Amino acid sequence: MKKLWLLVVALFMGSGLMEAQTTDMVVNELNKSGFWNPYVRWLQRDDTMEGYLRNLGDNSVDKMKMTLRALDEDHRRAQELLNARDEIVGKNESKRQRKKDGRTDDERLASRFKDVEAAKRVFEKAEQVEHRYEILKNAINQELEQRKPAVMPAGKLQYFSYSTSNAFGGFSEEITLDGQKGKHELKVEARRMNVAPEEEEKPVVPKEVSDSVFQRVREMVEQGRLYEVGRHYMPDYDILDASNWSLYIVFEQGSIGSGGYAEGPDHHDTLHAIINYLTKIFKGE
Repeated sequence: MKKLWLLVVALFMGSGLMEAQTTDMVVNELNKSGFWNPYVRWLQRDDTMEGYLRNLGDNSVDKMKMTLRALDEDHRRAQELLNARDEIVGKNESKRQRKKDGRTDDERLASRFKDVEAAKRVFEKAEQVEHRYEILKNAINQELEQRKPAVMPAGKLQYFSYSTSNAFGGFSEEITLDGQKGKHELKVEARRMNVAPEEEEKPVVPKEVSDSVFQRVREMVEQGRLYEVGRHYMPDYDILDASNWSLYIVFEQGSIGSGGYAEGPDHHDTLHAIINYLTKIFKGE
């Protein structure tokens, strides 16, 4: 029993020491930087949160689970800030302890922070992040619970199109496999933007392909579960100068449509395998 009591005391003291170390880290960081922001863009402002919620249904299951993990990390960071604030102002102290100390919250904060108002703004932002975190987490979990599993469209593949472009990089690429209206055409085209007229590339001539190409692409979509993609992809973090892309696949009984910016779809390895396969076919390799 004595050993057990000593173990409990040691764990309690260790927890207190860890909390003090975290508080010191928060104080040092805020005194150095004077500001704090969440990493996830949906937590930064109400309008970005509301934009995410409006388009929640466009996200795939895997993407929503990834977003939850990103949200959890910012939640942990916000909790560290608020726990440090509560420890400094003595939020968990008894009324007797606070009366004996006699200092206001601002006076206690001033004993640790160079700029009290800046620190208070950070703590207010952390509270806002926690509020948005709860809203987003609950909405995503509800969507995950009611989302029905994606199903592979039935029938033959009739059309496949993938395109990507990057204005900053000055390029665009497009792959089209067209089996509609009696066609059996494959076209792979890469373009450079903002080139001189004499450097402009000649129009690409489509290549006739057999039914086996359409069948093979259909098999790759099904086996690689590419039908599970979401309708739209946007990174949880702010990323500049990235590429846009779009994907459209038509079958006899259904279609798959997706697109995004700076972040590819789930099962992107399957998409890349299809692109490589069609590119080799087009080049005659």
